Amino acid sequence: MRELSEKAYRGGVAVALVTSFLTLWTTVVRDDGNGIGFFLLIMAALTGSFSARFQPRGMARTMLGVAIMQTLLGALIATAPSTASMPGASLKALLFSAVFAALWLVAAALFRTAAKGNKGLAATH
Repeated sequence: MRELSEKAYRGGVAVALVTSFLTLWTTVVRDDGNGIGFFLLIMAALTGSFSARFQPRGMARTMLGVAIMQTLLGALIATAPSTASMPGASLKALLFSAVFAALWLVAAALFRTAAKGNKGLAATH
């Protein structure tokens, strides 16, 4: 049980780091003026992780919150007047946001699995 918990935790960290890197990279590459919102998502993930003291249960909640923030940011960008004036931009913003929200949710699920493993481990000791 402990091995599964550790693998799930490491997997959650890996997915969160890859998602943060991809967010940063795509924001720099796109350079569409919306970068600050995406940088703030990464900062929210870092701040929440520190606040949770990197414990799996708190990390799961943090990643869930960041996924919600990602979705809301995508919706705001998709409905912005500047986005609406470009053909297909709203759909691209929503798809981009959905992919990244899904990655944050994968990280949350892995941390939740790690938290459940730690809970079961604590009950047996």
